[in-house]
Amino acid sequence: MTNSIKIIFFVLLLTVSCKQSADKTGTEESEILANVGDQKLTKTQFLDAAIKTLNSSDSAEMAKQQLNAWLTEAIFYEEAKSKLLEEEVDIESQVNDYRKELVNHIYQTKLIEANLDTNVSAGEIEAYYNNHLDNFILKDNIVKVNYYKIPLKAQGLEKMKRLLNATSEKDKLQLANLALQYAENFFNSDSTWLYLEDIKKEIPNLREQPDLVLNKGRVMEFNDDFYFYYLKIKDEKIRNSPSPLSFERQNIKSFIINKRKTDLINQYKKQLFENYLSKNKLK
Repeated sequence: MTNSIKIIFFVLLLTVSCKQSADKTGTEESEILANVGDQKLTKTQFLDAAIKTLNSSDSAEMAKQQLNAWLTEAIFYEEAKSKLLEEEVDIESQVNDYRKELVNHIYQTKLIEANLDTNVSAGEIEAYYNNHLDNFILKDNIVKVNYYKIPLKAQGLEKMKRLLNATSEKDKLQLANLALQYAENFFNSDSTWLYLEDIKKEIPNLREQPDLVLNKGRVMEFNDDFYFYYLKIKDEKIRNSPSPLSFERQNIKSFIINKRKTDLINQYKKQLFENYLSKNKLK
């Protein structure tokens, strides 16, 4: 009986009793189903990988496909070894380096989780901003806006239009409630900066105006076939000017925390090195 016939014959037997075989222990678990070169596929390995897919009417065919897939990859590996130069397949040093980096990364992560202080005060953020002002130059224009996108068929559209320039707190609250009910999208904040390009993407009339200048206080209203758009520029900062602290606050916090991570690990490594020196553990 040829090897291929033996493999198929075993697969057919396996589909009848795979559950029972999976429960057995001892020498049967190490039975070799197939081998290519120095690669071996044992019965246990096959069951571990295939047991979930063998409980169906076509389990024999599925088992055969999985076995053929293993053989195909094993044959390709043998071919690769025979055709590549020795230095091209000498990957032990690369594997060892990767393992070293991975173990170090896992340990560093645990050290950081256990020891890092992630609280950053407003004073620290402001000091970092002032000391690194040259790092916070805008690459794009940013704006503070009132923005509303309201369907033309919305019941509250006309009432919202009358309230868009409201100044009293009562009217502003009423506008906010109406926006929640009827607006497709809206944004109204006195403290949050947005990229102008992101705003332009929201309004079809502005998308094709690359050199559009939106100065503080400018108000624009547009209609298309489906929506009414309202945009008011409450403040603006142009590219190549200093980025405002409020726009950079979260970035600065991340910078500070990342520096703390680096300092923590470097300090720990330095102490560890000095301890080894003092105990004469280095050779």
